[in-house]
Amino acid sequence: MSYLSQINSSSGSLGDFNAIRRPTEAITNASAVTRTLHDEESGTLFYLDLSAVDNDITLTLPAAANAKGVFYDFTYIANSDDDADFVLTTGDNDVDMYGYMVTGAANSTVDDVDGLSKITIDGSVSQATEGLRMNVVCDGTNWHLSGYVPVAIATVVVVESASA
Repeated sequence: MSYLSQINSSSGSLGDFNAIRRPTEAITNASAVTRTLHDEESGTLFYLDLSAVDNDITLTLPAAANAKGVFYDFTYIANSDDDADFVLTTGDNDVDMYGYMVTGAANSTVDDVDGLSKITIDGSVSQATEGLRMNVVCDGTNWHLSGYVPVAIATVVVVESASA
C-alpha cells in the first residue's frame, strides 16, 4: 500500500495517524543489484548496505516526464566495501540531476551536482559512508538532489557523469 493510500485510509484519529510509517526497503549488495525504480515507490526510504565485497548497486530513476512530484530517500546503514559503488542514474542523457552533497567531518564543504545524468558514490575512495543520506525529487523535467556524507573534507566521494 502506498504512503498516500495509508494516509487516505486512516480513520483520522491521532492514534491511527501515529501508526503510519513511510515505506522502507533494504537493499544490500550481497549480489550486484541493477533495477529501475517505479513511481509507485515514491516516498520510499531505501536503506543501503554496500558492505559486501565488489558488488555494486545501480538504481535508475523513472522517466522524469511522468514522475513530477516523485521522491526517494537513500541512506547508508553500514560502511561500504572498498570496491562497492552506489550508482544513481536518470537513465537518459537529456534528463539531469541538480543539487548538492554536503561533506561533513571537521569542516563542511559542498559538492555541487549541476546538470548530471549519473552520480556514483565511489566505495574505492571512501569506505566511511555509514550515515550518508540522499534525497531526490522530480519536477517533471529533471531530478533535484540534496544529501550529506560524513567523510573528511576534500574526499571526492561523488563521481559525476553527464552520461546516464
